[in-house]
Amino acid sequence: MDERDLLIYRLLRKNGRMKVSEIARELGISHPSARERLEKLERRGDLRVQALLNIRKRGFVSAVVNLKVRNMDEAERLADVFARCPRTVFVATTTGKYNLNLALIAESYSALEATIENTIRPMESVKEMDVSLGSSPAYPEFVDFKLEPTRKVAPCGKVCTECYIYGKKCSGCPATVYFRKRLLR
Repeated sequence: MDERDLLIYRLLRKNGRMKVSEIARELGISHPSARERLEKLERRGDLRVQALLNIRKRGFVSAVVNLKVRNMDEAERLADVFARCPRTVFVATTTGKYNLNLALIAESYSALEATIENTIRPMESVKEMDVSLGSSPAYPEFVDFKLEPTRKVAPCGKVCTECYIYGKKCSGCPATVYFRKRLLR
């Protein structure tokens, strides 16, 4: 990325709905050149413009989960699994006592508890876990909450209707048709 590409990023970071003509004017280049640069950035995967949900305004809560799993190969495999989870906003393999770190969000503490106790803790490869529950995150305020209730099986392989706490403590996975929580207040 060159200086103009970085300026495009900074402009869109402030206003993701900025028109290409406005970007061109800010960069001092033609509209077609600005559009070409933006398309190239998107095509290469350097930049993506998308809608984000204000989780603080929705009253979401958070958890940091540190996992010690069997080995780094397993940590990398699980990182891919958790990356598909709608409640995951950050996942990374790490070194030290724990080899996998997750940051989770949910619409309630009971939804976080369901995710941690019924999905993460029972995993065979999880040897040790450290969990810290938190309030609504101060940052980021806006996140990509993967609300796509289109499937019957959650990305982790669970089926909500087969879970003993579904409908009691848990409103279901936001990636499934069983998700029953209203996000409006």
